[in-house]
Amino acid sequence: MTQETLTRGESTRMEIIQAAHSLFVQQGYHGTSMRQIAQRAGIALGGLYNHFSSKEEVFRQVFIAYHPYHQVIPALLESSGTTVEGFVRGAVFRIWESMKDQPGFLNLMFIEIVEFKSAHIGELYETLMPQVMQIIQRLVQSGSDQLRPIHPLMLIRLFIGSFLGYYLTEAAFASVAPPEFSEGALDQYIDVLLHGILKPETD
Repeated sequence: MTQETLTRGESTRMEIIQAAHSLFVQQGYHGTSMRQIAQRAGIALGGLYNHFSSKEEVFRQVFIAYHPYHQVIPALLESSGTTVEGFVRGAVFRIWESMKDQPGFLNLMFIEIVEFKSAHIGELYETLMPQVMQIIQRLVQSGSDQLRPIHPLMLIRLFIGSFLGYYLTEAAFASVAPPEFSEGALDQYIDVLLHGILKPETD
């Protein structure tokens, strides 16, 4: 196989993935057929099957290619701060800047959870966990005298779950909620994430 042929094949695969992403986001998984993907990519149906054996395989590649970890992990690795609060604030703002213009991610995430029972997330978990653990270790080191003794996996779950909750509610309600819903919301979110909802106890 020549380099020219390889490059052409890789280019075709990328066009298929881009076409499939648009269709999955617009129409859902069951509403999208392999024939529609081929038509959107500008190739014959047989040509599509030369690259992907099934629609599930196409979705798997779309989910991996368009997952925000490509932007989020570098953003977290670049986050700096000499305190836990400084580190977390920098990390959250970097993640938000990376994800706020990716509304299609929620569509893909719902397909992944509902249709595939998070099977492909499991694959990503194996790939990403070493990098995520590295980030958590930096967080713990920056605040060894400030953090409660919480298992690193629970910190990861808390951080991801809280941010996804913020991302989901912003996507679902920001356009219809009053301005107070979004104004300064990220700062408030970080404050609650760090300090909880209870008033500090006084002696």
